[in-house]
Amino acid sequence: MHYIKFDTITSTNDFLKYYAETQELNNFFYVYSEFQSNGQGQRSNVWQSECCKNILISIFLKPNIEPAQQTILNKMVSLSIVKVLQKFNIPGVSIKLPNDIMADGQKIAGILIENKISGNKWVQSIIGIGLNVNQTNFVNLPMAVSMKSLTGQTYDREQIIKHLIEQLQFHYKQQPEILQKEFNKLLIHNN
Repeated sequence: MHYIKFDTITSTNDFLKYYAETQELNNFFYVYSEFQSNGQGQRSNVWQSECCKNILISIFLKPNIEPAQQTILNKMVSLSIVKVLQKFNIPGVSIKLPNDIMADGQKIAGILIENKISGNKWVQSIIGIGLNVNQTNFVNLPMAVSMKSLTGQTYDREQIIKHLIEQLQFHYKQQPEILQKEFNKLLIHNN
């Protein structure tokens, strides 16, 4: 799998949007960084992360689905993150709409999907994921949690990225009805 790694960058999503304009990219090409100076969340929120502790990644996708079905991407990404966390025995993992992954009632990951659609044609999606892995101190973020703060273990982030890409590729091939059924089981209001 092809990727670019940065020590520091303003935003992996912003970089990948620009890069996709100048390069022909394959599905699941990704960019990740040890630190983002201007990480993004939903509705202009900022994604805060300590350097070298978490996963800050953006993945390129040219979806082979109708633009009207774009919510299926959020389901695919959410399920992929959940499956990775479950693989590492993170307790109480669930999905909170519109874009949060929770563990033990606290936010462990966030998703920002930026779609480019032209008419009835889906041009691309940039899937940004922030996953709290080894950070244990969250200043002014009382609802934030990480894999390490829940288990006491330190995790190999590159191994987690490998599993994440594998899960994204797996869920991308699933039928929308299957994704919807699994997604519904993990929604917080269903727990």
